[in-house]
Amino acid sequence: MEAGLLFFMARRTSACQRVITRAADCFGVEISDVCVCVQANGLNGGIARLLRKRPMIFLVGSSPERRPDCAGPIFKTLRVPLDRQGEPKGILKLRGAGKNGYLIESVNQAIAVLPDDPYEILKMLSPAFERLKRKFGLPGEFPKAEHPDYEKRIAACMGRTENGTDERTEEPV
Repeated sequence: MEAGLLFFMARRTSACQRVITRAADCFGVEISDVCVCVQANGLNGGIARLLRKRPMIFLVGSSPERRPDCAGPIFKTLRVPLDRQGEPKGILKLRGAGKNGYLIESVNQAIAVLPDDPYEILKMLSPAFERLKRKFGLPGEFPKAEHPDYEKRIAACMGRTENGTDERTEEPV
């Protein structure tokens, strides 16, 4: 499956693109179109052009506040209902360490709205791809983080087995 990537007034484009591309690769998604939008009046047109060609796009926008600056205009264009705090109703909120992103879905398309921060994006991609995997039938998954057994490593360095005997003599230490 191919996806598009649109940067809206973003500054850390290469780092964000690298994080998104690596995550997408795990699920067989290729980022085939990368576009940049530097004016607010070009945002809707940029999204529309990408959605005509690709069912999935990642929209990375500057976010000096809690959510990307482009989120509000997108919600308004798509007529997404908002609650009293200005948060969208019926849309998956992607939580990072200090910022929020969103996954906007239609029947056969999806827009992931992400902040211009690679660390925050990394935190948001797991729940986003869980949903996108089900929606589009994507293969793959994120690699499991394996932590070494430090106790075994230290014991091996000290010449001891797990049960406390010396490996060389098999006598208790």
